[in-house]
Amino acid sequence: MICSQRSDGLGTRILSAVYAQLLSRHIDVPLRVFWTPLGWPDPPHSPVLMHPRYVLELFASLHLFKDATKGPYADIVIHEEPVTTGLFSVFHNKDELFDLSESEVAQIARMGNGINYDFPIPLFQFMAETTDLKAKVAHVAAQINWNPTILEALAALDRRSPLSHCISVHVRRGDILDMLLHSNLDILADGLMIQILQRFMPLRGYFHAVDQHRSGSIIVCTEDQSVVAQFRGRYGTERIVSCSDLPLSENQRAAMDLLLLSRSQRIIAPVVSFFSQCAASIGNVRLENTAWHLEETTDEIRQLLEETGCDRTKPVIAIMYSAAYLIALRNHLGSAERFKTLGLDLDPETFHRVTANS
Repeated sequence: MICSQRSDGLGTRILSAVYAQLLSRHIDVPLRVFWTPLGWPDPPHSPVLMHPRYVLELFASLHLFKDATKGPYADIVIHEEPVTTGLFSVFHNKDELFDLSESEVAQIARMGNGINYDFPIPLFQFMAETTDLKAKVAHVAAQINWNPTILEALAALDRRSPLSHCISVHVRRGDILDMLLHSNLDILADGLMIQILQRFMPLRGYFHAVDQHRSGSIIVCTEDQSVVAQFRGRYGTERIVSCSDLPLSENQRAAMDLLLLSRSQRIIAPVVSFFSQCAASIGNVRLENTAWHLEETTDEIRQLLEETGCDRTKPVIAIMYSAAYLIALRNHLGSAERFKTLGLDLDPETFHRVTANS
């Protein structure tokens, strides 16, 4: 058996399962998709998002794919916690497995409880060398058995503004603010803040990228309605396409954003965005990661934190400046000394703790 199990967001779950299905076809071993809660073992920022009890908000049945001629396939198996017993991780063993032949992989997949295809990339050489791999990934992704509510909403937006003619932006705000306000400070200091700064791009950076496209509609994918409002205020309501006003669940909005990005002409994303990368892969769409806007990013995050009035604002900002120093130093951005000064002035102990291994 080939299994696909991830405990993170929708994009990496879907793309990992798409690659798992490509492998399933290669070696003629069936696929099963384990659907587990978000963020295991860490508490999720949302008790609803990706939770197994809401999986039918996303899919029309407990099958991930549906073929026009053969019907539904790839069983979705829901679990309240990850399945680990006897499940062999391909990703964690990729170095010794990458060069295996199709027949050798098939033999492993038929042993015990099978293998877990647990990363959204080709994990075997014969997959990586597949002719027209990008097109085949998009073809399999087009067979995902989405809930009719999602497909109907997507079709309605496409009728209003043909999605393939739009550029799209992916703007993360709400979940990032939640992490800043609620994540353990030691976890923030130990790398999470760097990930946040990679994924948070200031609106001015998006506007600069969008301004290069003088006409046409703009798909805005975000969980923050105030972001959509700012895009409408700048570019006009008639140019903005968003699912923010549609009567969808939290899970369905995540799926809609993934699909909207994947159906656009090109995606404008932060420096690092796995969600956008997955959307680009399943749609075979051009992805444009923006340049660093680290000073504007830290200014915007500081403003958001100060507006909350949260008691932990000062230590979080101190961690942020320390992480920004590391990013600027490693990427030769020229602003490292500024962030070092800000971090030391605010909390020298935190600065030295965060940057100790730099």
